[in-house]
Amino acid sequence: MSTPLKKVVDDQLDASGMAAEQLSIDDARYVAEGVKNVLSNLKARRTWEKHIGPILTHKQTLDLTGWTKQALSQAVKDKRVLRLTANDGSVGYWSGGFTDTAPYRPILGIKNVLGAWAHSGVEAWTIASWMSSAQPELDGRTPRQALLDGDTADVETLAREASGRLAS
Repeated sequence: MSTPLKKVVDDQLDASGMAAEQLSIDDARYVAEGVKNVLSNLKARRTWEKHIGPILTHKQTLDLTGWTKQALSQAVKDKRVLRLTANDGSVGYWSGGFTDTAPYRPILGIKNVLGAWAHSGVEAWTIASWMSSAQPELDGRTPRQALLDGDTADVETLAREASGRLAS
């Protein structure tokens, strides 16, 4: 299902009770800047999702896995789930770290691969991008696909090498 952007904006204006408001020049600039930021963030999210796959909200991740909030928090701490933080502080979760079918669980071997990046200082976005990018050392497969194929040792070794290069 899709919804036109104009409808979303109109619905929000109607819900706010401000649709007929007359704005001062300063208020108009303020609203325009806010809309510009929202649209820029939407474009960035779409670009990232095209490369790394869907970015799940907290609720979507809980629904997908059937976990509690505490279990999800523990999975992030244990390096079984990759948490992504946007510039505005909002949090999402990389969907590519989960199996493709129910019951949705972290991919076998992901803990060691994410652990290989733990001390590199590299942002989670970089890790998600690396996991989603074809690697010549994996015969052109992505690290995610290689994990799904069961090549966990190869992916872990490659992750340690890549994280070491990027941390330098």
